[in-house]
Amino acid sequence: MLAAAWGGWCAVHSLLATRGVRRRLEGWSPLLSRWYRLAYNFFAAASLVPLVMWLEAAAQGPPLLQWQWPWTLLQAAAWLAALLLFLGGARAYPLAEFLGLATPSSAQDEKRPPPLVTTGVLGLVRHPWYLAGLLTLWARTLSFPEVVVAAVISVYLVIGAFLEEKRLLSVYGEAYRRYRRQVPMFVPVGGLLRLLKRGRE
Repeated sequence: MLAAAWGGWCAVHSLLATRGVRRRLEGWSPLLSRWYRLAYNFFAAASLVPLVMWLEAAAQGPPLLQWQWPWTLLQAAAWLAALLLFLGGARAYPLAEFLGLATPSSAQDEKRPPPLVTTGVLGLVRHPWYLAGLLTLWARTLSFPEVVVAAVISVYLVIGAFLEEKRLLSVYGEAYRRYRRQVPMFVPVGGLLRLLKRGRE
């Protein structure tokens, strides 16, 4: 039941983000049309609260996945990597627009999409926030219910990344295809090797 509830939240969250549903809901009110992203984020956070409380109540059992020495070093590295990915993404993405505090019109967005950013953390990995989310999910001591929920959210993040790829391809076309050939989706092995090479030079 817990996994189904979280899966349902993920499904609704994704559905409300689709262009067709957004346009239909924006037609209900000019105010909603202007502040849809902000309302979307508020609803996502508010609806997440009871699920988190339910998970905390169910996760009182013994740990199923526990980090112990020397694996705690890997755990610390994962947390540090997640933090750097979150901060790097915050610099690369239009954060005010993501939060819903800036609301350019949809028509303007479709005619003149923002430039395709491929520098900074986006030169290492195409989806830094998705990767940071995966690292955050699994770099913790987890009980059985938490492992189940982490698995559900991980599937959601991976599917979300592929759907985002589809959207970006429709917006940027060949430019994004070239970028996709050069930069990995999740595992930034090539980018890290390039950074090490530059450091030695």
